[in-house]
Amino acid sequence: MVACVTGLAPGVALGDPGFDANRYLAPPLADDGLDIQRPTTLKGGTWGGVVALSHASDALTGRLEDGGEREIIEEQLWLWAFAAYGVVDRLTLHVGLPIPIRQVGDTNGVQGVTSKLHSFAVGDLRLGGRVGLTGPPREVAPFGLALDAALFIPIGSREAFASDGKVRVQVTAIAESIVEHHFFVGGTVGVLTRPELHEAGTTTGTMLQLAAAGGLRSHHDALRLGAEANAQIPLAHAGASYEILGVAKTSLFGGLHLTVGAGPGIGSGWQTPDLRAVARVGWQQPPRR
Repeated sequence: MVACVTGLAPGVALGDPGFDANRYLAPPLADDGLDIQRPTTLKGGTWGGVVALSHASDALTGRLEDGGEREIIEEQLWLWAFAAYGVVDRLTLHVGLPIPIRQVGDTNGVQGVTSKLHSFAVGDLRLGGRVGLTGPPREVAPFGLALDAALFIPIGSREAFASDGKVRVQVTAIAESIVEHHFFVGGTVGVLTRPELHEAGTTTGTMLQLAAAGGLRSHHDALRLGAEANAQIPLAHAGASYEILGVAKTSLFGGLHLTVGAGPGIGSGWQTPDLRAVARVGWQQPPRR
């Protein structure tokens, strides 16, 4: 608790170099998209889980001591693991942990960075909950709304560029609509608070997060084909970052959801990758009869 209040994780000092350089924040529930959350919750008394892999090329650009720039993280492979529990039908709690499995890059000569980039560290623990303001969107009720909030506990390694070293908060409003049975559109608006850190010649800070999705769907959402786009816009400094993913998702009997997608990063933000590919497996317990 002292670590949370002071913004410190055990063994992590405020002077340690590094910050959370993983731009991708995986959605926590099995029925979510690759990058966008959906207005769905688990039924009361049921469980769910998600495992997601995100691979990004040229994931972080840093400024050198001689004034030039270089890709600090040339390759970034992270794993996300989530568990979720439906307290009641419209309230779901979730917990997640990211793990940088593979990070390849060069920090030599980068402003303010003295440590070597490494892998198999731990990221910040994510504790959150989602409240369904309506039921999930479906053919008979084609519009859904929800709110999701998450607290990032700074247990991760700053030296591995897996933590900001301070508590972060994310709040997201979620909406989705089914159009003419075979089309879907959705969007989210959120804010992610971050400390203002000046590391590697870059600046972190609180960001406005926007996302949108749309595409084709089969009956009962057995298959979805579409695209997801997201933006991270710093509120106190320049350097917006955007990503677009082509997405394919199938929902199988027994509550299993499989999703894959890939696409480019766009914009001047220092966390903008050239390309990202994501694979995700989610499961949610069928409602009890």
